[in-house]
Parts: sequence; C-alpha cells; structure tokens
Amino acid sequence: MKKCPNCHQPVTPGSTFCENCGFDLRQAPVKPKRTRRQHVSDKPAKHPKWLNRIVWTILAVAVVVVATLAYSFYNKQAGKEQQVANMADMITNNQSNDLAKVMVSDNPNLKITGDTVQPLLTYARHHQGYAKSLQRELMNTGETSDQTFKLETDGHTMLIFPIYKLRVRTMHPVLTTNVANATLEANGSPLVTAKNDHFTYTAGPLFPGHYTFKLSGSRSKATASVNLMKNNDVHKQVSLITTDTPTGKDETTDSQDTSNDEQPTADDKSTTSSDQTGKDASDLSDRDQEGINAASDEYDFDVDDNTYTVSVPADNMLEIKAYDKDSGQHEGTFRYDQIHDIVSQYNPDTNKFETDD
Repeated sequence: MKKCPNCHQPVTPGSTFCENCGFDLRQAPVKPKRTRRQHVSDKPAKHPKWLNRIVWTILAVAVVVVATLAYSFYNKQAGKEQQVANMADMITNNQSNDLAKVMVSDNPNLKITGDTVQPLLTYARHHQGYAKSLQRELMNTGETSDQTFKLETDGHTMLIFPIYKLRVRTMHPVLTTNVANATLEANGSPLVTAKNDHFTYTAGPLFPGHYTFKLSGSRSKATASVNLMKNNDVHKQVSLITTDTPTGKDETTDSQDTSNDEQPTADDKSTTSSDQTGKDASDLSDRDQEGINAASDEYDFDVDDNTYTVSVPADNMLEIKAYDKDSGQHEGTFRYDQIHDIVSQYNPDTNKFETDD
C-alpha cells in the first residue's frame, strides 16, 4: 500500500493529495527501479581460486628460501663448523680464558679456569699440529682420537641452533717416591707431602696436557716430565724415586747406549737382530719411556711393536733407536728434547734430525 511521504498514512492509489494531511503527492520523489544487472553488479567481486593458490604458493616458497638462507648464514657465522674452528684457534693462540668457557669436565672436582687449561696449551705449543688434528677429528667423529675431548651440545640459540662445548677426560696420574716428608709438585703447584719413604699418591683430577712433576722441600731431588693426553694416560705411573749421590744429584739406572755421536752411523741404517736387540720399553727407566712415548705420539707407531735403546747425546736430550720386535730391523732413530718437549726423526737423505712439521 502506498503511504504519504509526509505523514506516512495510507493513501488511495491514484490520489493527488493525501486524505489525511493534504500533502501534494505529486511532489513525492519517484524511486527508480533497479534492473537485474544492477542487482548482480552490486555484489562484491570474488578472486578466482587459482589466483589465491598462486599467492599462497609464492609466500610459502619465500618463507622456505628465507629460512634456508638464514640457516646457511648461521652455520657459516656461528654453526658447528665455526664453533669447532674457534676452539682450535683458542688453543693455537693461547686464549686460555676463552677456552675455559667452552670446556666442561667429566669430574665435578675439577674447576676449569684459564689457569687449569694451561698444561694443554703448553702441550699444543710443542705439538703444533695438535689443534688442527683436534679440529678435524671433532668435525668428523665428534671426539678426538686420543679420547680426551668430546663434542657435546650445551643448550641452543633461539631454541634451534645448538651450542657446543668440549667435555674433557680428566687425568689421575699415580705418583710414587721414596723420600719421606718431600712435597710432590705438578707444574710448580704443591700436591701433597710424602708421609713415608714408600709413598704413593693418586693426583687429580688434572686437565690433560704437559706436566713436570718433582720433589721439593728436601735435599733429594727428582723430576719427571710427562704428557697426559691419551686415554691410557689417565692413570699413568710417574716415578719420583731418587738415589742420592755425594754430589747431591739424582742418579738413575737407565739402559743407555754409551755412544755420544751427534748423528747415527751408517751401520744404524741396517742393523738386524743379530747385532742389535734393544729392550722392551717397559724394561727401561721412566725417563726413557717418556722419550719413547713422545716419539710414538709424534710419529704414530705402537710402542709395543718395537724394542729400544736410549742414549744421551746432549744435556736434556734423548736419542731413541727403535727396532722391530720380530725381525730386529732398525725402524728409526728419534731425538727427544726434554726441555721443549719436541721430537725429531733422523733423515738419512739429509743426514739431519728433522721435525714432522
């Protein structure tokens, strides 16, 4: 029903004036009719489904690319490879305090500090290839071949990227002395005072590395320089047994070649069991065994495969000749600098002792 636009009361169809208020209905605006096409065009336009799929696909690919680039960048800047390289650099560059921060101990009684790790840095200075070997082995297997250091995860960055530290196997060398009331020292630090003249003491936990053990506080003197770097060094036997002489110097009984030749003779190159037998390393003195072990570490041979003779061509210098146990064939001649912990091997081509660097 039509209504008056002025009073909104019903009016008769075809009326010119409103019967209620008299409003001139001819003045009322006429509402245009809407066509079907107009109804259709008023509806919001819809995007095709294929277009939506393309947009989402592009966004997904972009996210994957960004994530891949971010992961690659992190690995180059602070990932496993870079963290291990940093550890090796700390050893090479003598960064003791920084190195201590990336170490954890297998023994809670060892507090790892810049001072604690010094024996390892001393060892690395005299074995210049050690840091690179450590880096390579940690990347390949996560553990050094000497089973001394093992890579492990210690938390994550941004809850995703692992933070690595080195778990160290601590050393517990067994020291023996026959001097009562003498103080046993390790690298200048006192460990314990001997209670009797047949005293045995298990030191540690000690950080792996190079150590000089000695007696102090007594007229009797004894010194032993050892490397505690391998799994079988954990309980290494260290002798501080001494025999006093009238001069006050230590006297030890060693199996030594009395020759003081600076270079090996031609005969040394082809000696067989008929003219040279040598002795097992275990039958030699602790000092001689130290030199043999140092040569074994540096030139990667099994100590038990050979027999040995040891001579002293110069002060604080051991010359070690190795012979195959089965054939008696001369396997090599080495020199061990006890002061600097450096091993060299005789090269018959140059007629000189040369290091493996």
